[in-house]
Amino acid sequence: MDEHQTSDSRFEPRLKGRLSIGLLVGVVIGGTLGLLVGLLAFEGRTAAVIASALGGVIAGLLYGTLVGSFAGLESPDPGDEPSDTPEPLSEPAIDEQVEPDLSRAQEWKGDDR
Repeated sequence: MDEHQTSDSRFEPRLKGRLSIGLLVGVVIGGTLGLLVGLLAFEGRTAAVIASALGGVIAGLLYGTLVGSFAGLESPDPGDEPSDTPEPLSEPAIDEQVEPDLSRAQEWKGDDR
């Protein structure tokens, strides 16, 4: 149970941080693009430009949430991976198997009649 809590304690801050960054970046970029499209497409009609900018904010919010949540699922940074042992590379993972020497084995010579 302690391992599960440790894993969650590392995962939650990473997900929250990347999700928050995705939300903020999505809102800023979506709002900017929506405003730019509104100014170009509606040529200064205020209500249409504001509606376009609001649509860009909503689309950017959704896209930023999606990308930020997927970014939170990435593997940890090198060196921060969870491990079963304190120094995973100091000991070999498995013992080497010794293969029997078959060159000295007696060959089968067919029928023993």
